[in-house]
Amino acid sequence: MPAKRKDYDEAVKMYNQGLSIGEVAAFYNVTRQAMHKILQRRGVKFRQQLKYGSDNHFYRGGSRADEYMSNVFEAAIKKGVIERKTHCEECGDIGTFSDGRSKIQAHHDDYNKPLDVRWLCQKCHHEWHKYNEAIERGS
Repeated sequence: MPAKRKDYDEAVKMYNQGLSIGEVAAFYNVTRQAMHKILQRRGVKFRQQLKYGSDNHFYRGGSRADEYMSNVFEAAIKKGVIERKTHCEECGDIGTFSDGRSKIQAHHDDYNKPLDVRWLCQKCHHEWHKYNEAIERGS
C-alpha cells in the first residue's frame, strides 16, 4: 500500500540527504517514476543522474539490475549519508565482540524515519526494547 500524502516529507529528506529516487521509492513501495513525480510536486531540486558501475541501474555485474536495495539504512551507510558510531549513546560502551562484530548497533525509535537512528550497545538496545516499542512503518 503506498504511503499517504502526509508521509512524503520524510521522502524529500531522504532524497536530499543523498539516497536515490529508486531507494526512496523502494522504502515507500512505489515505482521510481511515481516517486519522481511526488518529489517534483514538492519542489525538490534533482541531482544530475550520471551513474557508473553498480550505481547505474542498467549495470549487469553483481546483483540483478532490477533489484532495489531493500535496506534503506544500509544504503545510507554505504553512501556516507550516515556515519557509523563507535560508542553507545546511553552508557558510552565501545568495542567489539570476540568474533569481531561491533558492540554498537543502530536503533530506530520510528521505522517511518529510516535515517533517524540512535547508536546503542547490544545491552542498552535490548533493555530499550524490554520497555518500549518502536513505531511500526506506516503507523
